Amino acid sequence: MSGTGVGLDAAWVESLGWWFHPLTALLVALDAPVPPVPSELLVIGSGALAQLGTVGLVPSLLATWLGCWAGDAGLYALFRYRLTSLLDRMSWGQRIHRGILRLLDKAGPAPGYASLFVLRFVSGGRTASMAAAGIAGIPWRPFLALSGSGSAVWSVYMVGLGWFTGGATGLPFWASALVGMGLGTLAGLVIAGVIAVRRRSKEG
Repeated sequence: MSGTGVGLDAAWVESLGWWFHPLTALLVALDAPVPPVPSELLVIGSGALAQLGTVGLVPSLLATWLGCWAGDAGLYALFRYRLTSLLDRMSWGQRIHRGILRLLDKAGPAPGYASLFVLRFVSGGRTASMAAAGIAGIPWRPFLALSGSGSAVWSVYMVGLGWFTGGATGLPFWASALVGMGLGTLAGLVIAGVIAVRRRSKEG
C-alpha cells in the first residue's frame, strides 16, 4: 500500500513537471493578499514529497521562502504607496481589499517590528501585519530584513511539518499535508491566544 502511494505521488509530480515549485511560490505569494488561497497544502505537501525523495528539499524550501517574501513585499508596497485604488477598479479586487481591511480591524493596533515575524504563524496574521506595516510607513530596510527572516523560519516550519508528518504517518503526500495543516492550525491558535492574552494584559 505504501509503495503504491509513493508511486502515485511520484507520478503526480512528474505529470505536473517543472511547474511544481514555481506554482508553490506563486500560491504562497498570492496567499498574502488573499489568505483563503490554499498555499499551505502545496507547501506542507512538498515537505512530504521531499521526505519520500520525490522532490528536492532545498528547492521546496527556496520556492516557499521566495514566494512568501515576494508576497509580503507586494502587499506592503500596495499599502505603503496607497495603491489600493487599483484593487477597487475591479469587483474581485474590491472583495480582496475589504477582506484585508477586515483582518486589519481584527488585528487591532498597528503591529510592531516583532509582529512582522510572529503574526505570519497566525491565520490572517500575515496579511494584517504586512498591510499595517505599509500603512505605518515602516522603512524598507528593516521591513525586508524582518520579512525575509520571518519567511525563512515559516518556510522551514511548514515544509518541516510535511517532512515530519510524511515520515510519521506513511500516508500519501496530500493526506500528510492535511495532517500537517491541522497541526499548524493548532499551533497558530496557541500563538494567537498568547498574543491576545498579552494584549489584554497591556490594555489592563
